Amino acid sequence: MKLLALELRNVRNLEPLAIEPGPRFNVLSGDNGQGKTNLLEAVYVAGTLRSFRTARLAELIAFDATEARVAARIERGGLERICEVTLRERSRVVRLDGKAVRPISRYFGEFNTVLFAPEDLQIPRSSPRERRRFLDRAVFHRLPGYLDQARAYDKVVKSRNALLRKAEGRLGPSQSALLEVYDQQLARHGSAVVASRRGFLAELLPRFCSAFQAITQASLDGGIRYLSADRLPEDPGAVEEALSAAVAAARRADLARQVTTVGPHRDDLELLLDGRAAASFASQGQLRSLVLAWKTAEMDLLEETHGEPPLLLLDDVSSELDPTRNEYLFEFLRQRRGQCMITTTHPKHVLLTADRVDWSVSDGVITRCN
Repeated sequence: MKLLALELRNVRNLEPLAIEPGPRFNVLSGDNGQGKTNLLEAVYVAGTLRSFRTARLAELIAFDATEARVAARIERGGLERICEVTLRERSRVVRLDGKAVRPISRYFGEFNTVLFAPEDLQIPRSSPRERRRFLDRAVFHRLPGYLDQARAYDKVVKSRNALLRKAEGRLGPSQSALLEVYDQQLARHGSAVVASRRGFLAELLPRFCSAFQAITQASLDGGIRYLSADRLPEDPGAVEEALSAAVAAARRADLARQVTTVGPHRDDLELLLDGRAAASFASQGQLRSLVLAWKTAEMDLLEETHGEPPLLLLDDVSSELDPTRNEYLFEFLRQRRGQCMITTTHPKHVLLTADRVDWSVSDGVITRCN
């Protein structure tokens, strides 16, 4: 899969542009605050209809504009397609090859991207919420239908929480009946979320372990563990029943606290070093090796799944890695087939020479250098 052309209008601080990225490595250089990450964000939105920086897509609209437009011409399986997103303050319009997309799930899977940002390197020691977001982003790229699962679950949790707050500790007959419906939906959608997360991690794990060994060349083993806050069984067929029982057992506590205390919105992801929680004792370098192994494994998995490598968006990560891990990353990129967009404060930080197109980013203007 390749990004053949990109058109942007009224996206953050970026001037209107129409560019044709190179087929392999595209290096975008410029000082901080000039618009490099804004460009990667726009590409990510074209592929996922989500931002990796904000929950509100309207924030991408330039200050003096009422709408923003992102259009990407891509090639996949020898066919060209146009993915287009128009953003307004309270709405978005999504088109594929010039036609409105309904249902929206039909849009996903054509334009696969993987983001690697400096914030990802902090994941082992960040909050459980950030780790869930990190995991869910990866699951979505592997399973586009996961977005519908996650949204259905989030909607149930929000509706249930609103009912608990309104009840103020005491349920009337109609409220009790409604809560029962929410409990059933929470167990059903929650079990689907857990199954997708666990299934993805099972696929990723062998690739992750191999990548970690290649990066570190050490005797220590890397690992991944999914932490179920409700201690749900590993058997997929038993998860919904167990989650339903946990929701029922927590009902009194939920009424008192006016919040849902059971479900995968409380689960966590743990990176391991020799079977132990890496965040508790691993060095900074070891933690970064674990995240680097995750990202390389994720790219390998997506290429094996879709038959084509995803577009990699590498946002100034090289400045956060030491020379050894930096060399591993770029050697990995040299050996794989995919297209890559790399931001950096200086071109020399990117250890690639062949198949490279350089771009200058200054005050929202993007100019090809070679």
